[in-house]
Amino acid sequence: MPRTVVVTLIASLTTVTACSSEDRAAAPTEGESQATESPAAADSATETQALMGDVAARTTAAPSAAADSSPTTGRPSASAAASSPTSTAVAAPAVDTDAVPAPLAGLAEGLYAEGQVSMSDAVRRALGERTVADLAARVEVAGATGEWKGTGIAVLTSGEDVTLAVEADGGWQIVGGWWPSLGVDQPVLGGARHMLFLGSDARPGEAVDRARADTIQVVGVDGRGGGGVMGIARDSWVTMPSGGKAKINAAMVEAGPAGQQSTVAAATGLPIEGYLLTSFEGLTGLVNGLGGVPVDAPRRVLQVPAGNSVLDGKTALRYSRERKTVPGGDFGRSRHQGVVLLGMAAMAREQGPKGLPAILSTASPHVLSNVSAAQALTFGANAYVVSPGQVGTSVAKGGFGWSDDGQSIVLLDGAAYDDFADFADGNLD
Repeated sequence: MPRTVVVTLIASLTTVTACSSEDRAAAPTEGESQATESPAAADSATETQALMGDVAARTTAAPSAAADSSPTTGRPSASAAASSPTSTAVAAPAVDTDAVPAPLAGLAEGLYAEGQVSMSDAVRRALGERTVADLAARVEVAGATGEWKGTGIAVLTSGEDVTLAVEADGGWQIVGGWWPSLGVDQPVLGGARHMLFLGSDARPGEAVDRARADTIQVVGVDGRGGGGVMGIARDSWVTMPSGGKAKINAAMVEAGPAGQQSTVAAATGLPIEGYLLTSFEGLTGLVNGLGGVPVDAPRRVLQVPAGNSVLDGKTALRYSRERKTVPGGDFGRSRHQGVVLLGMAAMAREQGPKGLPAILSTASPHVLSNVSAAQALTFGANAYVVSPGQVGTSVAKGGFGWSDDGQSIVLLDGAAYDDFADFADGNLD
């Protein structure tokens, strides 16, 4: 018999069965007093009962997960599993949160015991089918907290798992990470991304965000383990936010750091997500706050020797700004600024993911930024998944020329635009 007929017949029989004998006595149908049932009707009833038993057995053996699922995880809820006598439930592990800051204990427990957890859309897609089947009976989680521009940030670790979370709506939300123990193959960090790192040329008494940009570096990641750092010479001749032509570092004078971001994006064609701007004093304070920055200098510059060394704030600033004694002048200086940024990434890798909240907390008061806590945390976490051997460096190339008003300028050439195109995926080959 077709399945649709069986379902319809079952529904009808269920409705009839629900009627009480008193109801039938109160309103008997015509011919109800006849006790003898026809043979055909009896055969039909027997077949229907057999079909009902078959369908009921199949329904009990394979309950629908969609009937009672968690809106957060997309998996059957505990109540659904408990109500099915034949379902095979996987016991959730005990979650040890002794090393987790108190406000985050519930987040850790919910993540590994498949409870209700607040997640970003990208994380929900990755963790929607997470399973505890292969976990040990006890999962140990550790964590650290910090803040970025007044918003709490946190990193939880368990074995090779890393969970990134930010304060949101009075609680905590998971915004990224990687979870090999839960069957998630790839990190959830936003894919290919680009950020603009700026250093202001502001002198005492000048506004940091309205001076010329002394440092212009685009840092990218491709979401697959690769990345790149591209410097842009500050004398590059490009179109300003107002529409006129000027040196690229003048955009911040005209339109602030957001205008500098849009100018660099327009000149390079790169989708720049946000900016981080610091001053001379800010860089010095940041490096000193971090305990120094390790660099692998390609050549001696002032008192910084070639090779590996750790620079304090004052020395890092001098190294980043020196151009008169550097081959290539402004191009060489831009390359050395990239060396300092790579040193900060190396320091983060050495401290491990749990050190990231402290690094961002230290950086926060020393930079101006339009980057949210979730953006800063997930972008910074790329330091732990990017392979140093897959991070390319470059400075946008160009020849020297003169503007109509007599300024010495850099005219970006075809090689520069080839580099921009190569960097579009976040990786410099």
